[in-house]
Amino acid sequence: MCRSSSQKVIDSENSDTGISDHHVSHSQLPCNSDELFQGKERRKYGKIHAVPSILDEFFGVYCLLSRSSNRYFKNRCYIGYTVDPNRRIRQHNAGKEFGGAKKTDHRGPWYTLALDMVCIIHGFPNSVSALRFEWAWQNPEKSRRLRPLNLKKKTNETAFGFRLRIACHMLNSDPWRRLSLTFRWLLPELQIPFPLDVPIPSHIAMQHGAVTKTSTLIPQLQEEYDVIGTCSLCLKPINSISELLRCSAKEICKSHFHMRCLSKYALNTDDEYKILLFPIQGQCPKCGMTYLWGELVRDQRILLAINKFNASGALFNMIPRGKLIKM
Repeated sequence: MCRSSSQKVIDSENSDTGISDHHVSHSQLPCNSDELFQGKERRKYGKIHAVPSILDEFFGVYCLLSRSSNRYFKNRCYIGYTVDPNRRIRQHNAGKEFGGAKKTDHRGPWYTLALDMVCIIHGFPNSVSALRFEWAWQNPEKSRRLRPLNLKKKTNETAFGFRLRIACHMLNSDPWRRLSLTFRWLLPELQIPFPLDVPIPSHIAMQHGAVTKTSTLIPQLQEEYDVIGTCSLCLKPINSISELLRCSAKEICKSHFHMRCLSKYALNTDDEYKILLFPIQGQCPKCGMTYLWGELVRDQRILLAINKFNASGALFNMIPRGKLIKM
């Protein structure tokens, strides 16, 4: 999504309140129509063969910190959305003529990865979810979720410390607290403690260092694929990949589930089925392996993209066996 079109989403007064993420099943959200397929080279018997792969989705919201020598701009923060943090920071430092934001034009360098971003929150299920998070982080006083908290910058609080505190409140608020997100310190040397009164939820992954974009190899041989199995809970056929979730222990368990069946099973365990559509996490009914719901959905979206790639062949509506190979 280009910046100009995404801005229409975040500038809307109700952009974080139109459809809450916990009111929409992730399986109903379409796969990115611009899914990128790329070729990796594999050398075999002295020849080079192209191995097709899918660029894994990445939706992140970052915080930049200005290192400008201008006192007016120094230590100011900028919140933004990106699908490629490394490219985005280069755009910010190059200026708006090269894709940077107007607010950061000629005010850099902006601090992340060796040059610019301090932190990024990623793992959103789609761009809409990430853009709503971005808008609320930029405008806590307007967000329906954050406005009642009346968040104000404290006297002895830095601009970045205030933005971090806002992010912590967001990660503890619906709909974001139910997502399988990652908080990444891109510059660990600039890491500061999280507020003691607003701890990060335990299921949020903490990582350090630069983001490395990954690709998933698309298996090419028919023996590397299986037909979709029946649901291990209701024992009825699973008619399409859009209904399918696989156990995260793919090499050991190999269980398949209807998304609705697995969600109901996990929510019934916590007595939440009547008020929620999907859990934060759960345990496989067959092998007991603990999973994060968002990780299962990400696996499903990769399967959908692979199926799209195989749409014209004999592998259509079949799924790869075992764990997918990343590059």
